[in-house]
Amino acid sequence: MKKLFVMAVALAWGNLLTDYTQVKAQNAGSNASDTKIIVYGKGQQVLCTVNSNEVDSIVFTEAAPKADMLDVVFHADGSAEDISPMQNTVEQVGTGTYTRFSNAYNRYIATFTNTWTSNPTSYYRINFENNTEFRKKLADGHTLEIVVMPNYNGTIPNTECKPFSAMQSGGTGFLVTTISGSRQNEFCFLPNVTTSGSSTWRWATSGVVPQPKVYYHVVGVWNKEEGKAYVYVNGELKNTIDAPGNFKFASSGCNWFCIGGDPGSATSATNGWQGNIVLTRVYDAPLTQHEVSLLWDEVDVTPEEMDAELVKNVDFISGMGVKAGGTYMITGEGFAEDDQVTLLLTTDDSKTYTATITIQETGALLNLPEGLESGSYRMILNRGEKSQELGVTTLNIMDQYPTGMQVIAHRGYWNTAGSAQNSRASLQNAIRIGCYGSETDVWITSDGQVMVNHDASLKGVTIETSTYDQVKDLTLSNGEKIPMLKDLLDILAEGGNTKLIIEIKTHANEARGKACVAAAVNMVKERGLQDKVEYIAFSLNLCKEVVALDPSAHVAYLNGDQSPASLKYLGIMGLDYTAATYRNNPAWASLADKNGMTTNVWTINDTATMAEMTNCGIHYVTTDNPEEALRVEAAYNAQKENNQ
Repeated sequence: MKKLFVMAVALAWGNLLTDYTQVKAQNAGSNASDTKIIVYGKGQQVLCTVNSNEVDSIVFTEAAPKADMLDVVFHADGSAEDISPMQNTVEQVGTGTYTRFSNAYNRYIATFTNTWTSNPTSYYRINFENNTEFRKKLADGHTLEIVVMPNYNGTIPNTECKPFSAMQSGGTGFLVTTISGSRQNEFCFLPNVTTSGSSTWRWATSGVVPQPKVYYHVVGVWNKEEGKAYVYVNGELKNTIDAPGNFKFASSGCNWFCIGGDPGSATSATNGWQGNIVLTRVYDAPLTQHEVSLLWDEVDVTPEEMDAELVKNVDFISGMGVKAGGTYMITGEGFAEDDQVTLLLTTDDSKTYTATITIQETGALLNLPEGLESGSYRMILNRGEKSQELGVTTLNIMDQYPTGMQVIAHRGYWNTAGSAQNSRASLQNAIRIGCYGSETDVWITSDGQVMVNHDASLKGVTIETSTYDQVKDLTLSNGEKIPMLKDLLDILAEGGNTKLIIEIKTHANEARGKACVAAAVNMVKERGLQDKVEYIAFSLNLCKEVVALDPSAHVAYLNGDQSPASLKYLGIMGLDYTAATYRNNPAWASLADKNGMTTNVWTINDTATMAEMTNCGIHYVTTDNPEEALRVEAAYNAQKENNQ
C-alpha cells in the first residue's frame, strides 16, 4: 500500500508559482520506485522532489494576493519598512510605540500607547504626496487590509479613532466611528469618492464594534468600475455600499498614510490609535470576495498569550529631562511596593537597567539607577514571575530637572466644543483651564476700531480697509460675532490670572500697524490692565512702537532673526521663536535667561517637542493643544519637586 503523502504548495511559495507551474514524472531507473515527482516553479526552480511511490496525491494550495503598493513590517528596534514592490519609505514619528515578537503571528507587532483618538505622540508615516505611480494606483480602485487589536479601558470611547488612514478632506482609510444616526462605534472603511468633485465620504460600516484585547482582520475594497465599496471583518463580507465616481485625494500636504492615526496636517497626526497593529497593506486592485477569503486564511486572530495586566491606565511623558540617580514619574493604577521596572535600551539590548519604584497617589516614581545614559528605553514591569510591557520612553539625562513651560493657548482655547479661534469663548476656556496666557490677533478698521481675527479678512471682508459697521456682524465658526479687543479686555477684567497676549498683525503699511499699536496700548492703559496684557509682533518696528508707548509693557518678537542681545538693546524683553530657531541657535535660550528675558516657542502641538523645548530651558509654549501642554508642565514641575 502506498504511503499517503499530501503535498501542499505552501503559501510561502506563492510568489514563485505562476500559470506555468509544472509537475513532471522523471524515471531514474528500471524500478517503478525510482520514478521521481518533481515540482517546478517560475524560472524552472525545483520546489519539491519525492519518490512516486510515496505520493498519493498532489494538492496545490492557492496563494493569497500579495500587497503590491504597501506591505509594512515592523522590526525589533521599533522601525518599520515596506516590503512591497514599491518599497515606500516608512518614517517612524515619536517614541511612544514599541514592538515585540509575536509567536502567534511569527512577526513583530507594534503596540501604540497613544490616548484613544487624541493627537498621537507616536505613529508611522508613508508619504505619497509626490508619488505619481502610487496615486494613480490608488485612484483606479484599491484594497486596504489591517490586523489590529484595540486596547481601550472600560466601554469604547465614543470618538473617532483611526488605526490606518490617509483622510483629510479626502483620501481613504479605516476608522472606528462615533455614534451618529445608524452608525455605532464600529469598524468602517471610508473612501472619499465623488461624482461632483467635492468631498463625499462613502461610509462602508461593518456593524462590528471592536472589543479590547481582541484581534480583528479588516479589509476595505473600493471597486471603481463597479462603483461599489465593500468591508470585510474576519473574512466575512459585512457591507456593500454604492461608491460611484472618482477618488478624491486628501488636501495638499496630507497625502500620506498614517499607521496609528490620521494625517492632521503635513507635519502632524490626529485621531490616535491605542492598541496593537500587526499588519497594514494596500493593494492595487479591488480584491474579490474569494481573494479576501484567501487573505483571511493566512491570518490567525486567535487570542495570543497576553502580558499580565498588573497595572492599568499607565501614562508617562516621553522625552523628559531626568537625572541618573533621580526619579521618573509614571502615572497609573495598581503599582505594588516590590515592583521593579527593567529598562532596556532599544538601540543596544545588551544595556539593561533595573529601577525600583516608590508608590505615589497617582502612580509611581521610578528610582533611576546611577550610570543610566540618555536614550530610548522599553519599560517592563516585573512582579514575581509576572511581567507587563509599560511602553517605550525616551529619557534625556541632564544635570538638573527642568521647570515646566507655562502654557499660552494659541488664538485662545478654541479646539474644544462650542469654541472658535479668537473668540470670546476661546479666551474664557483658556482662563477656565488655567493657562498662563491666551494669544489673540488684532487689526484696526479704517475708522479706528480694533478687531480680533487671525487672517486679514473674514468671510471675504478685509478688516483694515473696512469700517466697523462693515465687519461687526461677521460671525465665527461657533456663531459668535467677531469680537472687538475691548470685548476680550472686558472678560479679562472679570478676574482670573490668565494674561491676554496681543499679537499686532502686520498691516498693509507701517502707519496702519502703528495706529493699531496706539489704539491697543491706550485701550489697555485706560482699563488699568497693563499687568494682564503682553504684546507680540512679527514686525520689529511694531515691537519698538509698543515699547515707546509703554516702556513697562512686556513685548516679544516673533520673527526669529534677532539675538537676545539685539532685542534687549531695543527694550524688547522676549524671544517668541519657532523650535527650529532655538535648535539652530542653541545658546539663545540660556543667554536670554541670563539677561532677564523670556523665551516662548510657537506653535507646538505634540508632546515630544514640548518635552524637547522644556529641556532646552524655554519658559513658555504657545499651543493649539493647551490641555496636553498643561499636563506636560505639571509632570515636569512635580518631578522637579520630587527631586529637590
